[in-house]
Amino acid sequence: MTAVRSALGLCVLVLTLAVIPVPAIAGDQVIGSPGISVYSPDNEFVPGQEASLPVYVSNNGRLRRGGPAPHVDRVTTARGMTIDVLDDGSPIEVNTGRYPVGRVPEGTQGPIPIAITIPEDAQPGTYEIPVRVRYSYTSLVDYSSTTPEYNDAFRNRVHTLEITIRDTPRFEITNTSSTARINGQGNTSVTVRNVGTEPATDATLQFTSPSEEIRLGTPSQRSHGFAFVNTWEPGESHTFEFTTSVTDNAVSRDYPLTSIVSYEDPDGIPRTSENATAGITPGAEQTFAVEDVSGSLYVGEPGSISGTVINTGPTTIDSAVLVFSPETPTIDPVDTTVSLGRLEPGESDSFSYDLDVAKRASAGDRRMNLTVRYRDPHDDRRVSDPIEPVVSISPERTWLSVTPEDATFETDTDNRMTVRIQHTERVPLRDLQLRLTTDDPFSTESGLAYIEQLDPGDTETAAFEVTVDEDAVATQSSVTLNVTAERPDEEEIVVDTYVIPVTVREDTGTDDTTILAAGAFLLLVVLLAGWWWLRW
Repeated sequence: MTAVRSALGLCVLVLTLAVIPVPAIAGDQVIGSPGISVYSPDNEFVPGQEASLPVYVSNNGRLRRGGPAPHVDRVTTARGMTIDVLDDGSPIEVNTGRYPVGRVPEGTQGPIPIAITIPEDAQPGTYEIPVRVRYSYTSLVDYSSTTPEYNDAFRNRVHTLEITIRDTPRFEITNTSSTARINGQGNTSVTVRNVGTEPATDATLQFTSPSEEIRLGTPSQRSHGFAFVNTWEPGESHTFEFTTSVTDNAVSRDYPLTSIVSYEDPDGIPRTSENATAGITPGAEQTFAVEDVSGSLYVGEPGSISGTVINTGPTTIDSAVLVFSPETPTIDPVDTTVSLGRLEPGESDSFSYDLDVAKRASAGDRRMNLTVRYRDPHDDRRVSDPIEPVVSISPERTWLSVTPEDATFETDTDNRMTVRIQHTERVPLRDLQLRLTTDDPFSTESGLAYIEQLDPGDTETAAFEVTVDEDAVATQSSVTLNVTAERPDEEEIVVDTYVIPVTVREDTGTDDTTILAAGAFLLLVVLLAGWWWLRW
């Protein structure tokens, strides 16, 4: 019985040993894990800065039991890594979310750009920023059998980065104002404050306007303005002024003005500030208006135009001159400038131009080209935009109707020629001078006539002495009558040139031979009559 029990126990022991796995030999396993650290070597920033924080991931691989190289690489490599830089408990704002890094073998991966913002009111100091790192890895490789077996794991750990917000001067534009106007010049005042925590020394400010319509400083400075401050303490403000010019195509709106400060920090290290930007608004353009324009202009006559110039701009101007620039040669002003002097905003002054309208001019409306030259409040010379009022030129006037009354003459005679002069316009004329011009076969010793006044509708007769040459032949010919007069405005005008038709006919009177023959015949009759009477 005892022997049976012993045999049965031996069988149970053998079966038990058969189902119990035998541990692998320790030399057939690789055990390890990644050794992850995070760093940021460039970690100094200043308040008010938006920057990219460069983050590096380092893997130094932790190997507890080595083996074949492929298995060692597997247990020391982090797979599917992501990092989250968190801003918990610090004034620093992180603008980048979870960042996929991917596979990280032994070595260093990066830089990984993390966008951050340092608020304007952030206090200087060193801050620890949490960085959550997630990845998977293989902790053990068993290669004792033909097919290796892997023991994978996942790790979620929080690391820290140090970020330093350092003391530094920082500059902010706190106020701007400008007296510059569109198409003009003035001064721009800019106030800048050191809102940082450290003083700046040997500070050079550069002001720039990126807009083509605004120019700071002199033309040689190419729209840059410069200033210098020896020592600039925290909280201290300085105001700077620059000559500013504004082009004529600018509009009334805010234009950007940028400042940047180059300085030395307390350690004597040259540094440059971030750009500070503000706006300046140019004032309204200096403008003028012309009103009540009237004129008396006729083709072929002198005339005049007049009106009123108004300072419609916002500033007082001095030494103003109104300039008339004719755009056609058929209008010829006697003078092209009229002095206006000093004009305050809203003040006006009258002007008048005397001019001649050529006979070749055509009737119709004409645009005048008027500009105002003046000195602005900075005593700079300025020229306004053109002002173009419209004036009308009337057709040439037919002042007189000239009709010959006695203009038929015989050859070789002295004659009295008379013409009837009738006024056909609505404006009276005075001091009319009528000059007769003759050509062969006519001549005159009394070719001038004078009419003191001729009212509208009146008629006068003018007489002239006209001699017809003995060599003239019977024909239809003419003489010329030139008439000048004075208008009621005392302006002398050339009324017109009139062609007077003249008829020349053969002499119908008795010549000397006929008279001699008639006398001889009469004498013969008398002698015969006497002889007859004596005989009887």
